Amino acid sequence: MNSLTITALLAVGAVGAEPVHNSPETYQTLPISGYTAPPPVALPAAPATQPVPRPALCDQCAAPVRGLFQSDREFEGFVGPISNPVLSKDPRSNSHARLLFINNNIPASHPLGGGNVQVYGLQLNLALTERLSFIADKDGIGHLAPRNGATQTGFLNIAAGLKYTFYRNVETQTLAAVGFMYEVPTGEAKVFQNHGSGSFAPFVTFGKEFGDKWHYLQTTGYYFPVKSSQGSSFLYNSVHVDRQLFGWLYPLAEVNWFWYTAGGNRLPAEIGEGDGLLNLGTRGQSGAHLMTAAFGAKALLSKNFTLGAAFEVPLSNRHDILNQRLLVELIARY
Repeated sequence: MNSLTITALLAVGAVGAEPVHNSPETYQTLPISGYTAPPPVALPAAPATQPVPRPALCDQCAAPVRGLFQSDREFEGFVGPISNPVLSKDPRSNSHARLLFINNNIPASHPLGGGNVQVYGLQLNLALTERLSFIADKDGIGHLAPRNGATQTGFLNIAAGLKYTFYRNVETQTLAAVGFMYEVPTGEAKVFQNHGSGSFAPFVTFGKEFGDKWHYLQTTGYYFPVKSSQGSSFLYNSVHVDRQLFGWLYPLAEVNWFWYTAGGNRLPAEIGEGDGLLNLGTRGQSGAHLMTAAFGAKALLSKNFTLGAAFEVPLSNRHDILNQRLLVELIARY
């Protein structure tokens, strides 16, 4: 083989061969004159995710904080009774002031010959807790203007006591309370007050919301004087039904029943009695019954103020001193 042939074979092998590539492992970093690499920068660590604390589940945490002497605000659909204003009770624990005006027309057939009896009262309740309350539901001024007698104006007795809500279910809007009042003979005799050694009135009251914002209230109690000869004793039952309309208006109807178990010895039997408003202490009252009905409405003027009015008439044949009665109230509730 001559030199020309060897040169040709070498040329052919160079053309057909695959190019030779250096693998990455064969690369080398060549130093650059005058350059120094910066030190590595440490990146901040990502903050650890903290779990969000969940509120504790308990009745105390869910319930709003009650202020000192604040009314029970878990039963805002109730408005309370209006007739039989001294003895019929609201089962809630309330702090309120109730301005009360009553105009009672005396029947013309009564020995007093007609006329009227007016009462201007201020009732006070103080919620000591959401269950226990102090009540002062009789005081004020009485004005007697009979046609067959002299007009007289004087102070009424003061009656006060305690009320305890022993059953309270917010979910079913049901309440029941028990309590008592003692009527102190602090008034004036010229308006048939300040006789004897006072009177007691233990009671139980119940309230329930039902249907579509209907409310039922009932108070049952017994009124009796410390000295039986100085006043009449009677069992009483007052029923109230209302319906909340438009969120602020409450048309209502009430029935009051009085069953006299004993009379006093102060006035003749034909005078009759004064139901829950005035205890006249008349003779011969044992076994007598008096029933009345009242119709009216209450309006929520704001969260804390309620205005109410009702018209009351007797349902029984016996009327006593009641022919027609107008009751107007303004309640400021805390």
